[in-house]
Amino acid sequence: MKNLFTLYKRVWRTPLASGLALLFVVLDVGINLILPYIMKDVVNYAIANKDLSYALKRSIIMLAIVFVAIICIVLNNLFSQYVSQKVTEEIRNEAFTKIQYLSFNNVDKLTTGRLISTITSDCNQIQQILAMSFRILIRAPLFLIGGLIMAFITSPNLFFIVLVAVPILIIGAGIIMANASKHFRRVQIELDTLNNRLLENVSAAREIKTFVSEEVELTKFEKVNKDYTDVNIKVGKVMAFADPLISIVTSLAIAGIIYYGAYLLTGTEPVLEGVGDIMASISYVNNVLFGLIMVAMLLIHVSRAEVSARRINELFLEKIDLINDPNAIVDFELNGEIEFKDVSFAYQDEESINENCTLRNINVHIKPNEVVGIIGSTGSGKTTLVQLIPRLYDVTKGELLIDGINIKNYDINELRKQIAFVTQESILFSGTISSNIRQGKEDASIDEMEEAATYAAARNFIQERDNQYESEVLQQGTNLSGGQRQRVSLARAFVRQPKILILDDSTSAVDAKSEALIKDSINKLSKQMTTIIIAQKISTVKDLDKIIVLNNRGQVDGFGTHKELLKTSQVYREIYNSQFGGVDNE
Repeated sequence: MKNLFTLYKRVWRTPLASGLALLFVVLDVGINLILPYIMKDVVNYAIANKDLSYALKRSIIMLAIVFVAIICIVLNNLFSQYVSQKVTEEIRNEAFTKIQYLSFNNVDKLTTGRLISTITSDCNQIQQILAMSFRILIRAPLFLIGGLIMAFITSPNLFFIVLVAVPILIIGAGIIMANASKHFRRVQIELDTLNNRLLENVSAAREIKTFVSEEVELTKFEKVNKDYTDVNIKVGKVMAFADPLISIVTSLAIAGIIYYGAYLLTGTEPVLEGVGDIMASISYVNNVLFGLIMVAMLLIHVSRAEVSARRINELFLEKIDLINDPNAIVDFELNGEIEFKDVSFAYQDEESINENCTLRNINVHIKPNEVVGIIGSTGSGKTTLVQLIPRLYDVTKGELLIDGINIKNYDINELRKQIAFVTQESILFSGTISSNIRQGKEDASIDEMEEAATYAAARNFIQERDNQYESEVLQQGTNLSGGQRQRVSLARAFVRQPKILILDDSTSAVDAKSEALIKDSINKLSKQMTTIIIAQKISTVKDLDKIIVLNNRGQVDGFGTHKELLKTSQVYREIYNSQFGGVDNE
């Protein structure tokens, strides 16, 4: 319960609405408890004595009280919804903010599906339990305690039946809750798996259709969907016993009151004032049992919400493994000198460095304003190498220096503001072309965007659109071609005017003419920044200042110019031969 209680504290950040929600629920319960007592007087005195005037007065009072109760219920619902929605909004925003600052390692650990479930399903669970708290959590114990007190005041002789029914219901509800709660965490785990599978399929829709693997993916989805359904069915089976238990106990308690009440009324010396005592006692028994039912149901919901609260708090408490040094350098301007000093990297922990290393003992020195290519076979670690430069990951061993300073000594945000990274899979966001370009520089003017678009060979296709830079971009840029998406991504990088530009095979989808224009732009801009280009084709990198060649073990097989590498790097020669059929012309 401690996880849920931690989130509950947030309700007092809206003190007025929370206080009013509590006030109106207390008033509502008080009114509901007084009504049976008034009704008892009407039955015992007005009806028994045929006093219609007394009955009318009491009826008017009861109607007025009911009207007030309705107002209290409406206002309680309004304020409880407001508080629950505001608190959940705050939790969701905080969770999203935390996700934004998680490192890639953190995301890999928690999984994308888990993070989506936390933001959606888990937050919804918290919203529901918070709303229920102001409507039920307060009402239930008040009904329970108030009902017991009023039942005793109304008829001490019938009160013992209530005392028998209450423990039976408490024990039964406890057993049901204990059996159901152990399945709730499993429900969330299976939901994470379902979300992961769904996210994977939606993201890879083109590949699935291209390889006609719909049936295979459907089979996989049906399996995880069945697992999710099965665990929910288990919960449902346990919960199925709740309603019959409540109905049986309630019916027996009412039957007992009617029978024993009739006995007390028809005895030689009646100990009840009239039938009104029996009716009021039945109402208070219903109130008590209703209070217990609400408590039992609420405890089951609380058990489920506690699982969600634990997952949310685990996200909040997740230690971000990429953090700023307390004395990090904030005010700086990069020159673009990059040096890898005996750098090794593994996606797992440092203990597995020898077995599962992606990069091994990298020693490379890149001078400011150089244009350097990286080439190697698939899986050689090219993308991993450049991801270390903006500190998307930290090196496992060795040092990465920029301008002679370990990048861990720079403020992360300030460092990344001076680096632009264009990936092979160009990611665009729903909005407009201008909003996507301005991700590179928030306050970019139209002239700056046009200049960046020109460098990225994107200006022509943008100007051909009716709304030009304000043209709509759908989610992931699905209304643009692959080449257009890459060019908008390049424009987003160029508008930043970075000190270090990283291009990860980011012209693979553009036509030859556009690629040539982009190369010319890079040559023009190279005097202002250091550029690193990952490529699959030697023709893309052969004219660059230097080329880094990685082998299949994540090691540097060569570092130099095209001509130097043809003589010194076996991997480079093999790639060259496979693409050009020989080296005779070199």
